[in-house]
Amino acid sequence: MSFLIPDIFIQIILYAILTFFFCISLYVSVRVIILWNFSDTSEKQYLLEKQTYLVSVIMKYAFAVNIPAFLIFIYANDKLSSYLTGAMCAAGVLNATIYGKYLIIFKIVNLYLSVVWLTVNHFDSRHETMPYTAVKFRMIPLLFTTFGIECTLFILHFASIDPAVPVSCCNVIFADDTSVLRTFFSEHAVSLFAAAFILTSAAFLLKRPVLHGTANVLYAIAGIAVLIYGVSPYIYELPTHKCPFCILQSGYGYTGYWFYITLFGGTASGIAAGVQTLISGTAPKRMVNVSMALNCAYLLLCAWYPVSYFLTNRTWL
Repeated sequence: MSFLIPDIFIQIILYAILTFFFCISLYVSVRVIILWNFSDTSEKQYLLEKQTYLVSVIMKYAFAVNIPAFLIFIYANDKLSSYLTGAMCAAGVLNATIYGKYLIIFKIVNLYLSVVWLTVNHFDSRHETMPYTAVKFRMIPLLFTTFGIECTLFILHFASIDPAVPVSCCNVIFADDTSVLRTFFSEHAVSLFAAAFILTSAAFLLKRPVLHGTANVLYAIAGIAVLIYGVSPYIYELPTHKCPFCILQSGYGYTGYWFYITLFGGTASGIAAGVQTLISGTAPKRMVNVSMALNCAYLLLCAWYPVSYFLTNRTWL
């Protein structure tokens, strides 16, 4: 597929800008890891402190841009489905090559890592002694690596797409029962989601932010599974339609964006709160409250469509 297609070209420009920022940040992070000593009063330490401030600002805005860029990526892939024979939505585009599913996985992982880094950076900037500067700069090589893998997968994926070759539509992709993992989630999605919500709620009530953060990892996975196998058929009112991308289209009122914003917002806040508690020993109560509120909102969204369908039709799909 041509990289000159506007939806792809814009993302390439964005990747180029972010890569430039990451290279600067990686260089400074190596110097911080080797040389950082806040108690040192030398000129070298003073210059290093100024560099860390500059990089913190760069990374803060780079990560802040990366979060809405994910929604743009999904929206662009949905538009690109019109170029491929057989594709009905973004699922067909992502499934067009062997790199697509890994690309979406790394984009999601990088989203969560971005939120964690932003949380550590925010907490560090509130203290004059900058106690967590070394911690957040040790994270940058990991972030650089995962971001580099994402960029590589993006190029490989779109370079490998042949518009002349038909692809599978989402009905075929998510109806595939040959995968053990898909079979497991299709049979146990609701139970796993209920268990994850109970665990996050228990951790919230017991005021255990680290446990709450861990539970939110499970809640994110179970939340996606229940959306695909438990909720989406009721949104489409068709038991065989289990696509998590078609709900982003105008025909369904862009409902999917509400699902993904609440799920990501709730789980990312919970995970970030757990990480902050681990490194500082201080529980960010407001962040935990936001996490639980958004998790409850996601639960209500997931329950609304099956319940309303049952009340209207007096039957389950």
